[in-house]
Amino acid sequence: MEVEAQSPLLCKGLPIGPDSDVKFDEPWEARAFAIIVRLAQDGYFEWSEWVECFSREVAAETAVEASGGVPRPYYEQWLGAAEKLLIARGVTNEAQLRARRFAAGSVGPTNVMK
Repeated sequence: MEVEAQSPLLCKGLPIGPDSDVKFDEPWEARAFAIIVRLAQDGYFEWSEWVECFSREVAAETAVEASGGVPRPYYEQWLGAAEKLLIARGVTNEAQLRARRFAAGSVGPTNVMK
């Protein structure tokens, strides 16, 4: 997996604790991190495609915040980008993703494509 070093999105740090370990607020956030990396490694999308799609998610949520709204958490934006890529490539669809979330008890993000 090649990562574009100049991407400003990749400069945004991971949640790092005082002991230099990656820290996540919830267990699903760690799973989300691993899933996105694995999907890129397995060729479901290129890392650069994900970075581009994620940047659009961040921009949209920044606009929500600028207008006084509450943006989705960082990892929900991350998963949203991956979901959009997987849907665009025909790997899954919105209904399948919703059904998986329902079956999992709505763990993590609640909206498939916001």
